[in-house]
Amino acid sequence: MTWKQVVDPTNLGGTIDTQSLTIWDFIWAVVIVAGSFLLAAGVRRLMARFLTRFEGIPETYLRLIARATGWLVVVIGVIYALGVLSVDLGPAVIALLLVVGIAFFAGRGLLENFGAGLILQGTSMFEVGDQIETGDGSGTVHEITGRTVVLRNPDGEEINVPNSTVVNQSLTNLTKLGQRRSTLPVGVAYGTDYENARRVIRESARSSELALADPEPEALLSEFGDNAVIIDLRFWHDPTILGERLAIDQVARQVAIDLAAAEIEIAFPQRTLWWGDGRPPGLPTRDDG
Repeated sequence: MTWKQVVDPTNLGGTIDTQSLTIWDFIWAVVIVAGSFLLAAGVRRLMARFLTRFEGIPETYLRLIARATGWLVVVIGVIYALGVLSVDLGPAVIALLLVVGIAFFAGRGLLENFGAGLILQGTSMFEVGDQIETGDGSGTVHEITGRTVVLRNPDGEEINVPNSTVVNQSLTNLTKLGQRRSTLPVGVAYGTDYENARRVIRESARSSELALADPEPEALLSEFGDNAVIIDLRFWHDPTILGERLAIDQVARQVAIDLAAAEIEIAFPQRTLWWGDGRPPGLPTRDDG
């Protein structure tokens, strides 16, 4: 039996000797493929451990070599399983399967990230020095490598986000427009003079150095909550992550001081406790019918 360069899908019997196969041949082929995946996992770990003995090998290349070795074991197992099924493969086809299989399975992630890195460097979504927010973290863009976007946050942490993740997920550029707006919810007690409360809260932001005067701060009644009437204080500030934290802290402290000076109560949850003495307030008696 010889391998034909173009396989006729209507005549698979010319490629596979189906008459001589038994159910055990198919079972044995499945076992071989499954075993090759298990063996590949062990080979990857051993190869990675072996390569760590050599100094100077980048982590990216180390993982690529280990992964490629594992998929080589899988491809060999698939080829052997095809042999069990009496599939006659020529040397050229076997070599092609090896190359394609290793390149696809081992390098797929690296190729995706490399291509995504080229896209990021060719667009205006962000630049080195910008502060961005992704699903995997936020911080200042330190570097765009062939595999990851390197972020450094104000907490002294370095975050490596895969390029493909940055391209495929939503991303917020925090600093591109030069300023950002934050909302600080303030709860005041029911019965408060709401217009006066809004004025005091708005003036608190205006008197804060870290809140921008233009655009002006806004104090908007937004919700009737269980224990308070919520007034949202919206104000603009420095767009950086640390700038946002400092501005909110300063404005919140000023709001607390000014509301206390104006004798406006900042509401908090309250509960009435009943200790079982007499009847609970509001509960009807038998005489009430």
